[in-house]
Amino acid sequence: MKGHQDASQRRATLADIAERAGVATSTVSRILVGEKTLSIRPETRERVLELARELSYRPNTRARSLQARKSFSVGLVVPEIDNPVFGAIIRGAQRVALERGYSLLIAYADKDFPDQDLYARLVEDNQVDGLLVTTLQTAPAFDPGRWNIPYVLVNRDRGADDPKVMVDYRHGTQDAVRYLAGLGHRGIAYVSGPLEHYTGRTRLQGYKAGLAEAGLEFDPSLVVECDYGRAQAESAMSQLLKSKSKDKSTPTAVCAANVSVAAGILSVLARAGIAVPGQMSVLALLDTFVADMLTPPVTAVSYPFIDLGRAAASYLLDMIEHGKQSAVVHALPQQDITVRGSCGPAPY
Repeated sequence: MKGHQDASQRRATLADIAERAGVATSTVSRILVGEKTLSIRPETRERVLELARELSYRPNTRARSLQARKSFSVGLVVPEIDNPVFGAIIRGAQRVALERGYSLLIAYADKDFPDQDLYARLVEDNQVDGLLVTTLQTAPAFDPGRWNIPYVLVNRDRGADDPKVMVDYRHGTQDAVRYLAGLGHRGIAYVSGPLEHYTGRTRLQGYKAGLAEAGLEFDPSLVVECDYGRAQAESAMSQLLKSKSKDKSTPTAVCAANVSVAAGILSVLARAGIAVPGQMSVLALLDTFVADMLTPPVTAVSYPFIDLGRAAASYLLDMIEHGKQSAVVHALPQQDITVRGSCGPAPY
C-alpha cells in the first residue's frame, strides 16, 4: 500500500498548479482570486488558469474561510419553489456564485408555514457573507438593519434606498397595452395581482400609461385583483364579465398578471362560449414555459430572469469583496413580447 496518493488520484492543490506553471504558490492564489493589482505577464496568468481547469482545481473552502474570515457563501430567499421565475433567478445567481468560488444557499420563505428564524439561521448559523432577497411580503419580514451584512433586493422595492436589481414591469405592461391597442382593442381589462404589493402597483402604473398613450380613458371597473392563482383568477374574470355583461364597453382584451391567471381567464371564457382570440384577446404580463401548453398558447411579456439572477449575484459579490457601495438601482434591459395564439384583432 502506497504511503501517499498519486497527484492524479487526489484533489489538486495550489502547489500542484504552481509547480507545473513554474511560479510561486502565492502567485497562483492571487491569480485564481482575480487580484487586479497583481503585475504578471498575460501568458503566465492564462497558463495558471488553464492548469486550474485541466486539474479540476477547487479551492479548499474551509481553509479559505478561516484565512479570510468569510464563509464564501451567500443566501437567496425565495417565496415560491415551484414558480419558474424564481427557478430562473436561482440559475442565474448560481452561475455567478460558481464562477466566483461561492456557494449559494437557497432558503424557502413558506407563506403557509412561516419560519420566523429564517434570516437568523442564514446569517448567524450558516454565516453567509451576503443575502439576495426576492420577497418582502412573505414572513419573516426582512430587516436589513438587524445585521451588518451586504444584501441586494431582487426585483423588490421597500421604498427605501436599498441596493436592488429590477426588471422593468412598468414599461413591460405599457408595451403590452400598446400592443393590444395596436390590434384595435379599445376596451382593455386588467386582472391584477394584489395592488398593495410592489409588482401590482408598478404594473398598474404601466397599464394606465399604456392606456393614456393609446388615447384611452382609464376605467377602474376594468381592473380586478386576485392572488396570482388560477382559482381566484377565474372568480375575478367571472366578476369582470358579469359587471360588464349589460354594458357596451365590455372589454375585447384582457391583461393577466401571469400565466396562471391567464389559465383561469381562458377557463372562464371557454365556459362562457367566448372565443379566444376571435372575441377576446388574452395577454399575460409575465411569461413562463407553461404559456405554450395552454389552449390557445398565450402571448406574454418576457423578462430576462436568468440575467436578473446573474446581475443581482454579481452586484452582491462586488459589495462583499470590495466594500459596501451606496444604494444603487440596477435596471435590466427592455423586455420583449412573445407572440403566440391568444391575441388577435379586435372584433368589429
